[in-house]
Amino acid sequence: MSRCFAALAALICLAALAVPARAEGKVGFLHPQRVLNESKIGKAAQEDLARFAQEKDRVLRTRTQEIQAEQKKLQETAATDPDAPRKQEALRLKYQQQDRLIQESNEEIRMEEQRLARYVMQKADAVMKQIAAQQGFTIILTDPEAIGYIDASADITDQVIRALDQASVAPPPKKK
Repeated sequence: MSRCFAALAALICLAALAVPARAEGKVGFLHPQRVLNESKIGKAAQEDLARFAQEKDRVLRTRTQEIQAEQKKLQETAATDPDAPRKQEALRLKYQQQDRLIQESNEEIRMEEQRLARYVMQKADAVMKQIAAQQGFTIILTDPEAIGYIDASADITDQVIRALDQASVAPPPKKK
């Protein structure tokens, strides 16, 4: 029994020696939303998205006004127009189409926003890796929701924004 205990104790000691010492590393932080909001390329992406959304909104508003004009005309002539039930059904279908168009438009805007954010963050990622290598960071965190506290000296967001702004980074490509 004591031999088993001694062998077990020896195995535990060997296993403990085999575990490598904890490596010390430098941890940094990059706030992606600030990069999107404050960098030149992020602002350009936001402007592109705003233009895209405005065009979608303009098309939707025009179509809505056309449908409302048809509805007003139908209400004015419904009592005397024998075709009123058919026109009412056609108008109902146009409203349904308009609802689908609104949903599709919102989805397209959401997809465009994601595409532009990915583009900006790909550019920021390359800059972040350069800064991390130059300053000896072993880990860069990018999720502000997962961090309770970060010392200002570990936040490289301003450095990344400055480097992005100084680089001749092409603006986000236009959606085809």
